[in-house]
Amino acid sequence: MRKYLFALLVIVAAGTTLLVAAFATAGAGQNKVKADTLNGYQEGPAISSIGTGSFEASIDEDAQTITYKLSYQDLEGGSPTQAHIHIGKRAENGGVSVFLCAGDKPACPPSGTVTGVIIPANIVGPAVQGVEPGSFAELVRALRTGNTYVNVHNARWPGGEIRAQVNDFNQRETG
Repeated sequence: MRKYLFALLVIVAAGTTLLVAAFATAGAGQNKVKADTLNGYQEGPAISSIGTGSFEASIDEDAQTITYKLSYQDLEGGSPTQAHIHIGKRAENGGVSVFLCAGDKPACPPSGTVTGVIIPANIVGPAVQGVEPGSFAELVRALRTGNTYVNVHNARWPGGEIRAQVNDFNQRETG
């Protein structure tokens, strides 16, 4: 009888360990990043604009997708011509890595929310900064290390009217 109880206890312990491991790895390969406060003062050079916005994204490395939501309003320079994720540190301009609206994505609305999914084929570079077209891992690394920013461009400010650095979801953005 003791052998039976011991064997049952071992089986229950092993099952519990497997269940805990399954829950622990269920979110592996996923991460969230965000840019809380897109505004003109984060542009390079800074722009005085009442326009604001926000950006958040979920990265799924296993599926090689980034699901995003970009919201913006009160742009003074008119309807956006395009919005991107750029490779660049805070207060530095960098090249376009992927379009969020326009380009290979639907046109940007005058204001509101843009949602979509980024796949490796959407990544255009910038090769001069070490991100080859289609390089999902390079874009993800840049997003997670705070070396990307979201920028919304329009006719009045073709270099961008509002911008914010992308950070890990658990970090608070300043600026």
